Amino acid sequence: MENSSSNVRYSAATLPAPVISEDVDEQSPLLRGSDTCRRDLRIVLKLLTPGSYSNLLLVFIPLGITYGVQNRSPELIFWFNFLAIIPLSKLNLRKIRQLSSMLGPMGGGFLHAILDNAPLLIVGIAAIQHGAAHIAQSCILGSVLANLLLVVGWCFLVGSIHNRELIFNAAFATTASSLMIVASTSLVVPSAISEMHCRADPDCEDNLVRMSHSVSLALLFLFVIYQHYRWRSHRQLFLEVTPPVLADSSDISRILFGIVEGILLISVLGLASMSSYFLMRTLSSVTDSRFISSRAVSFVFLPLATDGPGRIEAIVAAYNNHMTTALEFAIGRSMNVALFITPALVLFSWVAQSSPPMTLHFPTLETISIFLGTLLVAELCRDGKSDYLEGAMCLVTSVLLAPLFHFFDYSAPYTPQLIAYIYRYLILSFSF
Repeated sequence: MENSSSNVRYSAATLPAPVISEDVDEQSPLLRGSDTCRRDLRIVLKLLTPGSYSNLLLVFIPLGITYGVQNRSPELIFWFNFLAIIPLSKLNLRKIRQLSSMLGPMGGGFLHAILDNAPLLIVGIAAIQHGAAHIAQSCILGSVLANLLLVVGWCFLVGSIHNRELIFNAAFATTASSLMIVASTSLVVPSAISEMHCRADPDCEDNLVRMSHSVSLALLFLFVIYQHYRWRSHRQLFLEVTPPVLADSSDISRILFGIVEGILLISVLGLASMSSYFLMRTLSSVTDSRFISSRAVSFVFLPLATDGPGRIEAIVAAYNNHMTTALEFAIGRSMNVALFITPALVLFSWVAQSSPPMTLHFPTLETISIFLGTLLVAELCRDGKSDYLEGAMCLVTSVLLAPLFHFFDYSAPYTPQLIAYIYRYLILSFSF
């Protein structure tokens, strides 16, 4: 018996100590065997989803791709791949941050500006390849408007819960807002030309296509100039939003780390491309119903999948009084979409000779709404301070602009008008 007990003690001593998360201490219900199942479930979820609860949706990546390859139910293919894009967007953000931290301010900032919106760019490319340039335009409009008005409004509102006045980097906010005004002007001019001349001149559409190509090149040039201005020549103005430099003990380990993270990033983008392809291929099967239109999917749901994880991070950062970080997503991402994603998609459509071609001629009412939203945010961010009143102004403005976007088929004889209006406002609120 003695030998047996000593063997038991010896075996227990040689076992490795259990790895306990910071959230699981010795008094945790998980270790005490408490009857509180809610605490236990939260701890188990944290252990199963390190870093983010969105990792629970990773299971939809193989499901969506498998169903798409086997060409099964179109509705399931669409929704599986739609849910797969959400964790892929989260992983894309994480890998970009890790790579940016080791590339320095200029390289890391430029990488972050280009690939931060990669899921939206991939969805737009897939839409153009399937001959649905209007879907790509609606995704751009939905992403910019939701980030400018809804996300900025909620950031100001949530950040004011614990702080009477919110302080942020005025140089970044005003510069990004000014660039957004320039980008909005590039959308207003083609719409105005189309309204005034294209109804009587049959060659006007071809001129709009050529003008869109020239303006897109100019916007990309402005995007590159801004990146140099921000990360090189006037970097001191944006110190608060400069990505930290990774501290590592050896150059070899940094190189290996960069190679691994680069491979993972390429894998994430490849999976996002496959999910976007299958999603666009089955889009018509979902939008054939009278309850969900293609406009609702492209304007709300697709931007929600590509920007959703970042929007949550921005709201959380604002709640923790990190307003510059929050506005870096809300305003900075809108600016990157307007200056980089939009012209890049126009030029891709030109190179691919897609039909119909994507141009900078966006719907007039939506273009006006973007211009008005940009002017409002630029005015509110001018002094580098904000509070809950300014957040309420952004949210109310988004509600006032909601009637411009018809997500519902009002011609359906069995649909009451009141239900149609409720549906529309719920969809717009859900885009947050």
